[in-house]
Amino acid sequence: MAPSARKDEGVAQLPGTVLTAPWAVLFDMDGTLVDTEVLLLEALSAVLAASGVPAAAIRPEELRGRAVEENLTRLSGLMRSPMPPRELYARVGDRMLGRMRAGVAPLPGAVGLLGSLRRAGVPCALVSSSYRAMVDAVLPSLGAAGFAATVAGDEVRRPKPDPEGYLTAAARLGVAPGNCVVVEDSSAGLRSGLAAGCVTVAVAPTAQPVALTVAGLTGLTVDRLARLAATGSRGAGSRAPAPADRHRPAS
Repeated sequence: MAPSARKDEGVAQLPGTVLTAPWAVLFDMDGTLVDTEVLLLEALSAVLAASGVPAAAIRPEELRGRAVEENLTRLSGLMRSPMPPRELYARVGDRMLGRMRAGVAPLPGAVGLLGSLRRAGVPCALVSSSYRAMVDAVLPSLGAAGFAATVAGDEVRRPKPDPEGYLTAAARLGVAPGNCVVVEDSSAGLRSGLAAGCVTVAVAPTAQPVALTVAGLTGLTVDRLARLAATGSRGAGSRAPAPADRHRPAS
């Protein structure tokens, strides 16, 4: 899908903040900063049930981190009379947006970590497979932490697991991908970060060759992320963190 023609291209300068750090953090949204899966499954179940599709056929583990259009095409194919993906998206989106605009609870540690990074002058970006309307509906729930740039799923030609979204975010921040730390929860998202050449952190168990796995955002601090970013700045051949951090869940 062609990128959005929005003039600002998702870039927003944070007021009162000087982004001086030579590294950056790129966050996934759904499942990493907020838990919107329950809302999505409720909306999907309601829309698909009206077309005779049982809830058990949705298989949420297959939806995580994948492109919206890919998921919609598969789900539409389960219907007795397949619905055009855009119509399915509109129906599901209408059900979700009202709930999301009323507020979505950030996952533990999300607002605190984003605030700490902002106070430290570390630029952050949001890179989501969700479309722009969903991203904009969630952002207020993340408080005043803010992002220097946001990239939505309908603003890239090749969604996750392709690296385009993370490469786009790094370029908008003016930070080399190897100096960016990607924080993700899904296999597709982690593959995207790795393919972009970023230092990649998983906040859920994974088989992907990430630099660090933690049990959640509470296992991350500015200092820990800075040390991870420093390994990337030494070059592609040296991006793995010190053995003490590699693949070790947070205590």
